[in-house]
This record gives sequence, C-alpha cells and structure tokens, in this order.
Amino acid sequence: MRIRHLRVRDLKRHAELDLHPAAGVTVIRGPNEAGKSTIQRALEMALFRRVTAGGQEMEATRRWGASGDADPVIEMEFEVDGSIGRLRKVFGGARGTVDFELGAERLSDPAAVDARLAELTGLPSEKFFRSTASVRHQELADLERDGGTLRDRLQMSMSGADRGTHAAKRKLDDAIRRYRAEGVKNPGPLKSVRDEIAALESRVRTDEAELTRLQRDREALSRARDQKQSVDRQLQADEESLAASERAVALLRRQQECQTQYERYRRAAALRDDIGGLEAAHPSSIPLAQLRPAVERLRALANTISELRAELATEPDLSGYDVAIPAPRWRPWAALAVVLLVAALVLTFGGVATGLGEVARLAALALAGVAVVMLGVVFRQLRLAQDVRRQNLLRDDEISRRLRGRSERAHELQSTEEERDRELVDVGLPDVGSAETLLAQEMEHVAAIERLRAEYRGLLGDEQPTDDVANLRDQMAAEAEQLRHALSGMGQIGAEPERNRERFASAVTTTRTLREKAVGAEADSSARVEHNPVDAEEVAARVERLAALSERMRFLDRRSRIYEKTLASLNAAEQATMKKAARFLEQHMGADVEQITAGRYRDVRVDETELTFSVWSPEREDWVDVRHLSQGTLDQFYLAARLGLVRQVTEDRRPPLVFDDPFVTFDAERARGALELLKRMAADHQVIYLTCSDRYDAVADTVIVLPGPSARDSRSESPAGVSAEVSAEVGGSDSLADSGGDGAEWPSPAGAPEVV
Repeated sequence: MRIRHLRVRDLKRHAELDLHPAAGVTVIRGPNEAGKSTIQRALEMALFRRVTAGGQEMEATRRWGASGDADPVIEMEFEVDGSIGRLRKVFGGARGTVDFELGAERLSDPAAVDARLAELTGLPSEKFFRSTASVRHQELADLERDGGTLRDRLQMSMSGADRGTHAAKRKLDDAIRRYRAEGVKNPGPLKSVRDEIAALESRVRTDEAELTRLQRDREALSRARDQKQSVDRQLQADEESLAASERAVALLRRQQECQTQYERYRRAAALRDDIGGLEAAHPSSIPLAQLRPAVERLRALANTISELRAELATEPDLSGYDVAIPAPRWRPWAALAVVLLVAALVLTFGGVATGLGEVARLAALALAGVAVVMLGVVFRQLRLAQDVRRQNLLRDDEISRRLRGRSERAHELQSTEEERDRELVDVGLPDVGSAETLLAQEMEHVAAIERLRAEYRGLLGDEQPTDDVANLRDQMAAEAEQLRHALSGMGQIGAEPERNRERFASAVTTTRTLREKAVGAEADSSARVEHNPVDAEEVAARVERLAALSERMRFLDRRSRIYEKTLASLNAAEQATMKKAARFLEQHMGADVEQITAGRYRDVRVDETELTFSVWSPEREDWVDVRHLSQGTLDQFYLAARLGLVRQVTEDRRPPLVFDDPFVTFDAERARGALELLKRMAADHQVIYLTCSDRYDAVADTVIVLPGPSARDSRSESPAGVSAEVSAEVGGSDSLADSGGDGAEWPSPAGAPEVV
C-alpha cells in the first residue's frame, strides 16, 4: 500500500492539511509544534482506528478551539497492486462514518472497513502497527506492545495457518486452570466432582455396611478397619529466594497443623462412629432412664414378695385353736352346798323340837361346815369359769385376727406378684434376675458410650464445629495434600525450607506415618434393626449418583488431558514456528545491522522464546545481549528488528513505514546508514519520515516542509513566574474560534506545507 494523497481536517492543530507523499521516501520536515506527530497519529487513525471509537483519547484529537460538531475527518487516496483506493473517515463517536473504495469494491460498515484495511496492510491492529511499522519518539525498543498478536502473525507467516495460536493457547490454558483449580473457595469441576465422589463413597460405604448388617439376619457385625497412610515429603529449597523459602516454611507449618487437625478430626469421626454404633446397639430397647426405675420397682416388688412369703411361712398353725377350753362345773357343787345348808338348818331346828339337842347341833354344824367348804369350792369354780370364758374370748379374737391378717397378706402377696408380672411383661423379660442382668448390661453399655463421649469432648474441647467432623477431617486431609503438592512443586526450596531461610545452611526432611484403626461395636439384632436408619432406596439412589459422578469424573479428566495434550502440541508447533521466524529475523537483521553499523556488527542471534536479541561482539569475542549496549546502538538493533518483523509478518502485503525522528540517538555515520537502509526498503514499502532536521533531505524523493507556529503571547501582563516570550499553542483555522473558556482565540499556522 502506498499513500498518494492525505487530507486532514479538524484534527488537533490542523484545521485543514493536504499532503502528497511520494511513493518512495517522503521526509516531512518542520519545527517543533508544526504538527508532525499529529500527521503520524492521523495515519494510525486512518488505517486502524474505528470511526465509532470514543473516550478521552478521541476527544483529545479534536481541533483546538473548534466547535463541538467539528468532528475530525481523514481522507486518504492510496494505491494497492496498481488499483486506486479511497478512504474517508469521520470520527464522530457513535455517529462516525466511513467510506471505502478499492476498484469496484465499496464498503461503509466500520468493522468491515477495519478488517479490509488490516488485510491490505498485513497488520491486525493499531498496537501492532505501532510495534512494527510506525515508530514514535524513543519507541524503537517497544516490541512488546502486542506480544500475543505478534507471535500469532509470526506463526501465521511461517506456517501458512489462517490464524495464530496465542488466543487458542490462552483459552486452553484458562480451561486447564479452570478444570484443575484446587481452591477451597472456588474449586474447579474436577475438584468439585472429586470431593462429591469422596463424600458419596464414604456415605455409600456406611450405608452398605448397614445393609450388610440387616442382611445377616440382625446379627451383630464387628467391623475393623485398618488404614495406614505414609506421607513422605521431601521439601526442596530454591537457594535463590529467601522469601520463597520462608513461604515454604509457612506452608510446611500449615501442612503440619492440617495434619494434626486431620488426626484430631479423624479420631473424633471414629469416636462418633463408635458412639453411633453403640447407640444403635443398646442391649435393652428401653432407655436406661426408664429401665433403671423399672428394675428398681421389680427389685422392690421382689423384696416385698419375699417378706410376705416369709411372714406367711413363720405364722403358727391355728388348727390347735379350733376347740374351746371347757368351763369348770360349779353348779352341782353349789346345789350340794345348798342342800347341806338346808339339812343343817333342819337338824338345828329339828333337834330343838325333838329334843335331840347337842347331837343335832353338832351334826348341823358339821353339815354347815361341809356346806361352807363346798361353797368355797363353788366360788373357786366360778372364778375359774370366768377365767376360762375370758381365755376363750381372747382365743377367739386372736384366731379371728390372725385369720384376717393372713388373708390380707395372702391378698397382698398375690397383688404384688401380679404387679411384678406386669412389670416383667412391660420390660419383656421372664424374671427379675434377667432384668437385673439386662440393667447391668445396659449400664455398662451406657458407661462405654459416656467414656467415648468424654474422649470425644476431650478431643474437641470448647470447639463446636458447625460442619461434620468427617467433612472437617476430609478438608484437613485435602488441604494437607494440597500443601504437600505445593511444597513438592517448589523444587529445592520446598525440599529444605529451613536451610534456605537460614541462609540455605540446613536441610529438613519430614516423614510421617499415619495409622488408623477403627473398630465397630457389636449390635443387638432386634434393637439394631429397629434403630437402623438406612433406607435401601436411598442407598440405591446414592449408588446411581456415585456411578454418574464417576462417569462425569472420567469425562472431565479425559477432557482435561485432551486440553493438555492440545496445548502441548500447540506449544511445540509454535516453538517450531518461532524457530523458523527467529532464523528469518537473524538472516535479515544481520544484513541490516551490518549496513547501519558500517560492518561493526553483522551476526545477530534471536531468542525465539523471548524475542530478545544477542550480537557477536568483536571486543569480547562472545555473544552479548543488545540491551547491554549503548542506547544508540540498541535503537539501531531494534530498528533492524522492526524492519525484519515488518518483512516477516506482512508477507506479500506492503504497509507504509512511518518514522517520527527515531534517529536522534544515532551518530551521523550510522544515521546515514539507517537512511540508506530505508531508501533500500522504499523499493517495497512507502517510507514517511517525520523530522525537524534537514540532514535527511538528500535521501528523500519528496520533502514536505511544515510551517511552524507564529503566534506569541502578547498579553500586557504575564502570569506570575511565566515568561512573556513563551509561545502560545496555535489553532488550525483561518478564522478565529471561541475556545469556550475565557474568550481566547486560536490563530492558524503561518502558511500551507511547502513541497521541496
């Protein structure tokens, strides 16, 4: 592409500017503030800036002092392969317009025009143009402005591919990093699925164990697990970075903390499982709080029954009390005594009457004495009869009382035995001894649970985890494993962090062996079945979910490996391509550098990875990085590099080369060599050289001289600290335009450009 005519309107200082550059080398010369950099900016905008672009940068391109509707306009007539093209861009933000003509081709869509111009120039963007074919002041060494696109264009030019691989590599690298992300906060798909699989596997193993216990006809199953895990990590330290070694020490300490936490949570999880197993395997289906009072009641009832039975057994036999004691017979004796008294009276009164006298009296006295004796016997018999009656009454009362008490105790014994039988039925046991045995077993079982709980509380202390201890254990194990990988990936620094932190003088090797053994307790068959929470349908659903996740894990891992292999292939292909590009640059840069430096340097070596340059130094007789040379020599090498890159990346397209006085650091001899090189390049590329010096006029096909600013600050009073001779900035219109501020006016440049 060769520019035949460039017209600029309302762009910074230029109200209107017409330029007719030559097909070869055009030198545009002018003093400071003549608008040379604005011309370079106009070329960049015409070729690469979209007309709808906005922002402060585009606002800064408006003509100084112009009204708000005076949008910058750039018109360009150019020639490509013998065809004449025209381009007109009006930069008006959202209302910007563009017209493009090339032969019979007509375009007005901004995106389509930009794509067509990129195709014609062989340069994809404004950044790329400024990194290669458009050089501003002191920007010769700026080759990394658009490094990814530069690599893509180099690869495309060498391999013939439709596009470069930088974007594809970036996408692949992002995808791999996203897939392999191991962070706790934002884990990648692989870690998310892996963690879910681990959780499900643990849950499924527990559920299957529960199902196995159910399938064994409610028989107790003791389960033992031995787990041994050996962790050998060798941390290698990087002797070049003390900060990295300190970070390695911090990682090691954190890893050890995680390991300790893991052991604690592992033991807590095992205790929790043991407690859960014991809770599900109580010897009694009745809680201890209910069983203990029930057994105590049974024990009290048994004691009461024993006491009642003992009382009933020790009571005398009442059969001997069935016959009453006979009362003494006093009546015959009383009758006989009365008869004798009557006889005595008769004898007494009869003897008087008959004259028996003394004999009758003695006989009467004898009979009376016998009667008195008999009356005494009668009185004694009466007292004995009363005693017998009282004794019989007492006997009857005692018999009645004892019979009544025995009946009550027998009834109490019967009711107590019935109550005991009901209590035994409630606890489901045959006798009190079985209840006592069951209570002892249940108390021992509860004591074992309490011991485990005490150990569990001793492990966790006041800490009350909001998450499950098994999850915490797994998190600690995962974090410890992540830290182990991080340390292993740190090389020598990770191997010996303490030694590197102490001026790399000691070595640390940490080896730990972990052993874990958890024993599950036996479970009572009926109680275990009743308290077993497992659901076969839920277990089947979890197994199906686990299978789906495993398949998902294999799919993700397979895709990740494909991405990695693809990225490796792209890297290998890009490396091979960059080697070819580097050799191309070495070949062309050598000749260009030799011409610029008058033969002092000619052998150039290009690092295909970093795109850095080395040159053979005749003094040192060795390769030297060009960045170690003087600034002027460094600029000369990067000038040759830019020209070589332009040849390489644009292939058969020939964009114009625009230079804004980049030879200010060159001495006279090397500046002439550089100009001769540009003159030679003009056979293929149009060269536009912007400068304020006339020493380049001799090599130019056309010299365009820009007028300098003529306005001066003519105010009667200058601001404090500012010289009155300081030049005012100039506008670009023949008319006086209001700046919109304090009414200042902007004069136009003194005259139009002059072609020499």
